[in-house]
Amino acid sequence: MNDPKRQRLEDAYVAAHIAALTLLEDLHQIVEDLPAPGNDEHPIDWGHVGSLNHLCEQLAELKRHFS
Repeated sequence: MNDPKRQRLEDAYVAAHIAALTLLEDLHQIVEDLPAPGNDEHPIDWGHVGSLNHLCEQLAELKRHFS
C-alpha cells in the first residue's frame, strides 16, 4: 500500500477499533462488578436498578445505530 492517505485512514480505523473494544471490555467489567442480588454485604437498591436499566437503554441505542 503506497497511498499515504489510505494508510492514514486504515491506521485511524484500527485505532478506533481498538479503542471501541477496550471500552466494551471496561463496560463488561463494570457490569460484572455491580452488586449481585442476595449479597447482604452489598445490597442492591432501586438506584442500582435504574442505573442498570439506563445503561441497557444506552447500549440498545448504540446497537440500533450499528445494526
